[in-house]
Amino acid sequence: MCNQQAQQENALISAQNHGTILVMVAWFLACLLAICTIARVIARYRSEHLRHLTSTDDIIIIAASIFALGSTVIISTALDSGLGKKNCLLDDGDLEQIQLKLFVTTICFVLTISLAKSSVLLFLYHLADNTFRRASVLAVSVLVLVWTIAVLGGTVFQCELPTPWMVWTGKCIPLVPFWMIATIFDVVLETAIIALCTHRVWTLRESCRQKTLATLLLSMRFILVAASVIRLVYLQQAYGRNGDPAFNSIPYAVATQSQTTLAVLIVCSLCLKPYARFEASRSQAPKHKFRHSKHWSGSITIGGTPYESYNSFPPPIIREPLLSIQASMSQPNSPAVSRHSLNDDILLPDIPVPTRSAKRPLRPPPPSEEQRPDLSMFTRNITIRQPPVVTRLGALQEKQSYNGLRVRNLT
Repeated sequence: MCNQQAQQENALISAQNHGTILVMVAWFLACLLAICTIARVIARYRSEHLRHLTSTDDIIIIAASIFALGSTVIISTALDSGLGKKNCLLDDGDLEQIQLKLFVTTICFVLTISLAKSSVLLFLYHLADNTFRRASVLAVSVLVLVWTIAVLGGTVFQCELPTPWMVWTGKCIPLVPFWMIATIFDVVLETAIIALCTHRVWTLRESCRQKTLATLLLSMRFILVAASVIRLVYLQQAYGRNGDPAFNSIPYAVATQSQTTLAVLIVCSLCLKPYARFEASRSQAPKHKFRHSKHWSGSITIGGTPYESYNSFPPPIIREPLLSIQASMSQPNSPAVSRHSLNDDILLPDIPVPTRSAKRPLRPPPPSEEQRPDLSMFTRNITIRQPPVVTRLGALQEKQSYNGLRVRNLT
């Protein structure tokens, strides 16, 4: 029962005024948010392991922090207008001011949540190492953009113009089903982001300790899911036209402010060492340069597309001066040789090569004649042959005729 006489002037929290609870929670989280945002920006430009982060991420986080702090300031002015009090303590002007400030706070809430999700998705896009993972991140990003446009459009045109903020006294769309659907989609998107983060963290080539620590930090995003569930529980009280909406909307406003601030705080945690190490290792990884072009492999195709075999390409040829090659053969452990003789496409393991002995070993004694193999079959012997004696037939006939004439003369 509302009694104006029972309202104590010096009481911050009473049975008819709970607005102080909202302000205490909102400003505590706002101070924590301001400290974390400033620390994150300072660490971004002073720490060596954070200089690989892009400036786009800084702009997104700063913009989300501004919207979150602006929401806290506006909700504080709504308290001065009478937010958290019974209807018997408010007039029509106070109710209109409260509805207007809650309308602006709602827009800041939607923008903050969307920017916080965008920062996480940008982080995941930088960690993606193939086309499928980039496409998954882009698909969730498109859904976040569609959700943001739909919720902002529904909020701006939720009630009859020119006063779209009169949610308690004006002619409006069914706000409870609208915000129920919007909150459920928000929970689904948040769950998808958590699943993408967890999957990407556990596919990185890092130690199990680093992955576990990153997963524990990632589990803080379930707080945002819990805040969305609490908002669903108190949704009917916040947008109900019966009773005391300014008084009954305090739990819903506390959950909304907590979700707004914690969303930015959790995004700022991405600059911590586990996540920063993941992104630094990804950005500093050697990028392989493909020196070949696509070709058709003849009859071997996959789905009508050219098939490329990694083993079908010859290894890269290293051209070096002769002196450099001789130096690398004589001194394999020389840092100068290992630094200049290998290009970026060849990675060798850091295995120590044993150094050569300065003293040469003694040569074995020569084998004896019995131990030597018979190599006579491989020697070339030169043989000189005399030509055969040849007698001409004409000379023999002349000699016989001469001998016959001589015999006749003697007889």
